[in-house]
Amino acid sequence: MGLTHILSTSNSGLRVTQTSIDVVARNIANAGTDGYTRKVAAQENLLAGEQGLGARISGVYREVNQFVQQQLFIEDSRLAYSNEISSFLTQVDRLFGAPGGPGALDTRINDFTLSLQDLSTQPESHAARAAVIAQAEGVASTLRNLTDGVQSLRQLAEDSIADGIADLNNFLQKLEEVNTQIANAQALGAESADLKDQRDLLVNKISEYLEVNVREDDNGRAIVYSKSGNVLVDNEAVTLLFDRNGSVNANALYHTDETLRGVGTVSLQGTNGFQIDLIENGILTTGKLGAWIELRDTTLPQAQRQLDDLAQGLSLALSNSDVDGTAVTAGAAAGFDIDMSDLQPGNIIHLQYTDNTGPTTHNVSIVSVSDPSSLPLSNDVTPDPNDTVIGIDFSGTDAAIAAALDTALGANITVTSPSAGTLRIVDDGAPDNTNINSVSKTVTAINEQDQGLGFPLFLDTANNQPFTGAVDGGYTRTGFAGRIVINGQVADNPELLIKYASAQETPIGDNARPLDMLERLTLNNVQFSGDTGIGLPASPFSGTVIDFAQNIISFQTSQSERADLNVTAQEAVTNSLREKYETDTGVNIDEELASLIALQQAFSANARVMAVTGELMDILIQSV
Repeated sequence: MGLTHILSTSNSGLRVTQTSIDVVARNIANAGTDGYTRKVAAQENLLAGEQGLGARISGVYREVNQFVQQQLFIEDSRLAYSNEISSFLTQVDRLFGAPGGPGALDTRINDFTLSLQDLSTQPESHAARAAVIAQAEGVASTLRNLTDGVQSLRQLAEDSIADGIADLNNFLQKLEEVNTQIANAQALGAESADLKDQRDLLVNKISEYLEVNVREDDNGRAIVYSKSGNVLVDNEAVTLLFDRNGSVNANALYHTDETLRGVGTVSLQGTNGFQIDLIENGILTTGKLGAWIELRDTTLPQAQRQLDDLAQGLSLALSNSDVDGTAVTAGAAAGFDIDMSDLQPGNIIHLQYTDNTGPTTHNVSIVSVSDPSSLPLSNDVTPDPNDTVIGIDFSGTDAAIAAALDTALGANITVTSPSAGTLRIVDDGAPDNTNINSVSKTVTAINEQDQGLGFPLFLDTANNQPFTGAVDGGYTRTGFAGRIVINGQVADNPELLIKYASAQETPIGDNARPLDMLERLTLNNVQFSGDTGIGLPASPFSGTVIDFAQNIISFQTSQSERADLNVTAQEAVTNSLREKYETDTGVNIDEELASLIALQQAFSANARVMAVTGELMDILIQSV
């Protein structure tokens, strides 16, 4: 080995050491840079045939555990989801108020019932009547304000989806550009480690919006898939579309049928023109997008259903009455007559019969409709999970109504109309087949007087008429809490709180109606829908209007607390994983300084070898 070879070898050592020092310097400079990973200069022996020619840098690489990184992408997505859910539910909890707090929903209902209690003890008091009117208006106003608040949050979720899709498209496009730069750098043999840091930082931002899986191809590009396997970025980035609705209300709901959908949907448009609805296919379930969609389409509509059920329960509790049918026989057949002349759209005839071949008892809810296009009705029109719902158009003649119901109930039950406004429902006269156990109806009073003690204290601003639970053109319960108002006739004439009959003068001290109102709200049980989340679909909550209002407040508080606990738990998982990832990939200043000292010594040693080689060459020249 000649002196020239030694000099070349030492020079290669200096170059390697210089490059390594440069990498260490970059690590130290970027110790606090978001997304920066520790770089390592890989050194290898430089060979020519079987002879070593020194050393060289084969490349600058990142120290990244890709398995841990992929898990961190997933957990970051879940944490972003949990944070958004918690943030919205905290606002809902504040909106509804603390249980028993000033202005809270349950407090408003309680104050209303207390005013009724005062009126029942002093019905002659003008002040007591005025207090009932004021408290009733306070309840209606609270329900309307809560509806506005819930729908504002749904609008916020809708707008957040729109903004999130815009951000996501921007990140996907930038990732496509960085992928191209990485592939070009690797094709030219240039360093791409820092570009990969930018690439991973973009993937992390994308994962905040939806859960992704990432694979690195042979060119160093990140191929990004959705949780369900849809390609988001390969050679090119896809485009996400969102048809935002700028005016979300209680009736604007998600539906897979575009003609029935009242809010926006997210679609993926591939580079080949292929398009898929990501919401319809259940692809967006985590990340910020998953949270906003769940809030907009499930969580907040459920809160609205609670308000609507309360508004419905409050209104109908004061205006509905249950009336039993009259037992009749027709030859061997037995059953009941029921007056249908006062049925309003949405009112129900309740039929219970026993099929003796089982025996099996059946409960049938015959719902009055006035628009035949609303038929057939689904079983969830009523809150009873054990009944069969039959919708009948009551706008026709008595004979037509009876014929339609006779067909719907089958061969062993006969329905006729023996006189104007009367339905007769009887069995087939064969005791071994079917027995009619009972027939009754629930009817809504639509006048302030002369329909018993019940009366419409509240109206629906959709038609300025008493609320009856009609299903024509869609179930009018939806959004009713945002439309409920106090009856103007009663507000203008508070004596109607006392005077329930117009044909004769009701004594000024008669407390029959106030006592009846109080009993309806505080003692009579109402069955509420299982889809409110209070109770279960198979076992709906049954209780007073007061009980249900209290349960709404408790439900929202517990929802918020549960969401906070989920955030805490997810933070623990995510932070633990991030700590491991940063330990593996982050810059440790102490380690870099130790490496720098070692490189300094190597540089000095190589420089010393070059100096000695130079001295030997001088001696050789002088000896010639």
